[in-house]
Amino acid sequence: MLTTAQADPAVSAVRAALDAAGHELCELLVFRPDRDADHLVVRFNPLSSDTWDLEEEQTTAYAKTLRRAGWESAVDLSALVFIPHVPAPTTAPQTYTASWRIAVDNVDDAQQAAEEARERQLDPGVTESLWTVTDAVGRTRTVHCSDPDLS
Repeated sequence: MLTTAQADPAVSAVRAALDAAGHELCELLVFRPDRDADHLVVRFNPLSSDTWDLEEEQTTAYAKTLRRAGWESAVDLSALVFIPHVPAPTTAPQTYTASWRIAVDNVDDAQQAAEEARERQLDPGVTESLWTVTDAVGRTRTVHCSDPDLS
């Protein structure tokens, strides 16, 4: 069992994503089955057996929230949410993926949209500063970078 000082960053990230979406943390359990497991489990109300319908409803809501929060592999199994391929607790989140998103209107296909986005990306006059950053444990954040030369 990990102490608070050794908290599993992936478990903490899942709990933070659920809390940020308004889920009641006291009604759910987020855990790694054992220290070496490479997956997480999220369960609603694990001590009650008379809330099956509510358990399914909540579990579905948890899975949707976690997918929106960047946990692409969150799987809803009706009684729990299974999140495979999560780094072990000793893995520090030192790798990040940053992606820039832009809406491209009035194009006919994906190729044309990609080319238009690439042109805008290379345009020195474009000052988009909103990025989606995902860390090694799957936490997703939106980061606004300000350019000191444009302030």
